[in-house]
Amino acid sequence: MFVCLRANRLFVSMGLLAVFLVAVITPIALSAIPVQKTVTLVVLMYHSLRKDPSAQNDYVIDPDLFESDLQYLVENGYETVTISDLVAYFYDGSELPEKPVMITFDDGYYNNYTYAYPLLQKYNVKAVISPIGITADEYQENQDKNPNYAQLNWDDMREMAESGLVEFQNHTYNLHTTSNGRQGASQNAGESDEDYTQVLSDDLMFMNERFESELGYTPCAVVFPFGAKNELSISIVKELGFLAAMDCENKVNTLSSAEDLYYIHRFIRPSGISTEDFFENTIKIQEAYA
Repeated sequence: MFVCLRANRLFVSMGLLAVFLVAVITPIALSAIPVQKTVTLVVLMYHSLRKDPSAQNDYVIDPDLFESDLQYLVENGYETVTISDLVAYFYDGSELPEKPVMITFDDGYYNNYTYAYPLLQKYNVKAVISPIGITADEYQENQDKNPNYAQLNWDDMREMAESGLVEFQNHTYNLHTTSNGRQGASQNAGESDEDYTQVLSDDLMFMNERFESELGYTPCAVVFPFGAKNELSISIVKELGFLAAMDCENKVNTLSSAEDLYYIHRFIRPSGISTEDFFENTIKIQEAYA
C-alpha cells in the first residue's frame, strides 16, 4: 500500500492537486522503474452475496459459492494481490507472488461485510472493494444493516480496511447511474470535453476527499461504473494523479508497464456456474498465458 498511502499525503487541495502531481510527483516520486517480467493476472469481479436462490443472477451469487472459489484459489497455490501491490511492483520494484490473482467487489453491498469479509479472514486472502460514495453516506446516516439490500457505511469500511485484508478504491461518488443519458462515468453524447472533464474530476476528487475524511486513506485507482469509459476518461484519471483504473472486460491481463495499470480487465463472476467450470475459463487461461 506504499504508493497509495504516499499519494494520500499529496492530495493537499483541489486547486493545487493537478499542478502538483504533474509537475512534481510524476517525474520524481512516482516514476516507474524498469520491470523485466510481465505480470499475467486474472482479476475476478464480484458484486453481491445472497443466500436466496431466487435473488441470484449474473451479479449476485451464493456465499457458499464464493467460499468454494476461495478454496479453489488457495488449494491451487494462488495468492491474492491488490491494486497497491501492482503499483508497488511497477513503481517501487516490490515483489509479486508467482501465481497472483485479484478479487474485487463492486458497489459496496453490506453483504460483502456480512458474508465475504469473514471468509477473507478464514482463508487469509485479500480483496479490493469499490463502494459508491453517496450510498455509503446514506447508510452511515440510516444505519440499515439488511444484507439483502443495504450498502456498506464508513464504519464498516473502516473496520475492514484496518484488517489489512480489504483495500478500497474509487467507484465514483455519484456517477453510478444511467440517468440523464450518462452511462456511469462515461461522456454524454454531445457533451464537450471541457464539461465532461469538470464533471468527472469533481466527482472523483470529492469521493477521494470522503475516503480521506472517513478512512484517512486516498484511493489510487478508479473503478469505472459499468466499465463505461473512453480515452478522455483515462486522460482525466491520469491528470488527477490516479495510478490505475479497472473496467469490466472479460480478459486476462498482461501487464508489462505502469501504463497497463490504467487498463485492468476483470472477469465477472455470475451464479449458476460451478467453481471448477468458472475457473476453467479464467484461471486456466491465465496459466496458458504465463
